[in-house]
Amino acid sequence: MLDDGPMDTLEFLFHHNASSTGHFKERVTFTLQIPPDLLYLQGHFPGHPLLPGIAQLLSIALDRIHAMWPAFDQPRRVTQLKFKRPIYPGDELQLELERSTFEVRFTLFRISLAGPELCSRGVMIFAAAHPAPGR
Repeated sequence: MLDDGPMDTLEFLFHHNASSTGHFKERVTFTLQIPPDLLYLQGHFPGHPLLPGIAQLLSIALDRIHAMWPAFDQPRRVTQLKFKRPIYPGDELQLELERSTFEVRFTLFRISLAGPELCSRGVMIFAAAHPAPGR
């Protein structure tokens, strides 16, 4: 049965690039669009909705980190966190993840005709990844 109520997830279109660049070992890029009826937008703020920072951290960045590197648990720390521009319903975004051993740098850009606009960024630091089952 389909629910016509607000969505509670973000829909992603995946585009993956792997490369070695300096300190970081792997780079992954995703694109996504913010649905106008996204649950996170309700009440934040009435008449002028924007995507809360916690949704950017958990439902976008951390969700994709866990999808790419499932051995990572929850982050121990988030450093260098900056929210530079608001994200609105309908915005098309690009998420870049750059992973080193136990760190993932995330950068979220709005895709616009004028070029990419930095919306948020930070670094999630993880403990050692879980060993494979049976070890």
